[in-house]
Amino acid sequence: MKNLSRMGCAVVLSAVGMVGIAGSSQPVLAHWDPGDPYKMHYPQLPDLTPTGMDVLASRAIPGTNLFKLLADDFLCTQTGPITDIHIWGSWLNDRLPLVPDPTGVLVPDPAGVRFKLSIHADIPAGPNQPYSKPGAELWSAVFGPNDFTVRLYHTLPPTSQGELFYDPNSQQVMGTDYNIWQYNFPSIKSPFVQQQGTIYWLDVQAYPATDDALFGWKTTNPNVTPHFNDDAVYGDTIGFYGSLLDPPGWQELIYPTNHPYAGQSIDLAFVIAPEPGSAMLGVGLTGLLLLRRRPQQAPATEPG
Repeated sequence: MKNLSRMGCAVVLSAVGMVGIAGSSQPVLAHWDPGDPYKMHYPQLPDLTPTGMDVLASRAIPGTNLFKLLADDFLCTQTGPITDIHIWGSWLNDRLPLVPDPTGVLVPDPAGVRFKLSIHADIPAGPNQPYSKPGAELWSAVFGPNDFTVRLYHTLPPTSQGELFYDPNSQQVMGTDYNIWQYNFPSIKSPFVQQQGTIYWLDVQAYPATDDALFGWKTTNPNVTPHFNDDAVYGDTIGFYGSLLDPPGWQELIYPTNHPYAGQSIDLAFVIAPEPGSAMLGVGLTGLLLLRRRPQQAPATEPG
């Protein structure tokens, strides 16, 4: 769909603030749930059913230096800094990155990944541009494992077929997954200041700690979250945080053949939120919530 917003009921989110981990006197920043505030057209929440897909957003082919880059557009509804970004995604075949534990043994860890997030201007569709796409990069940052929080957001029933993991380049399904993770980037340092009424693009690229762990950005459910504006897009870079290969440049994301939504526009699951307030949320130390204290973001340079 080209630059058409379909009206419908928006999901409303309300505040989640700082949380304390048992035994720690220092607060850590929380995740987001339906009911928390937002500062975009409406939260694009993940499809939690087997119609959901994960679109590859990390190394395109294991063992190569080709990386996938995804982007989706949003409308700013409140002028001010973007200090909190939240996305949803999964790992191909639920295979998490491996990181060393204190004894040096490699263990699976959903936080074993670096993310590059960026905000771009909008290039609208026109006579020579059949769909809108990201324009000039306005802001970017690289987030290391200690710069975000992550929690297991939802698990599909084992009796289901799981969700498809999709490579847009080959237009092939690479596998499936059952676990949906929420990645939270709160209190962003040196944030981008957005302007009300302006359309921007959020770009996401992941660099897992191990090559055989592939991250996918989750799709929304078009029957629950109304489609906004134009299709999400994808591209390729040489290396993590590399420049976009152009040609082919940005290409639109459409549900593949044989999917229940075949031919429809893809939107990706994320929310732009205000700075967390003073509301407190009690959490236990469970395997469903993994929280990490965050230092300042890493500089926006390609890691070695």
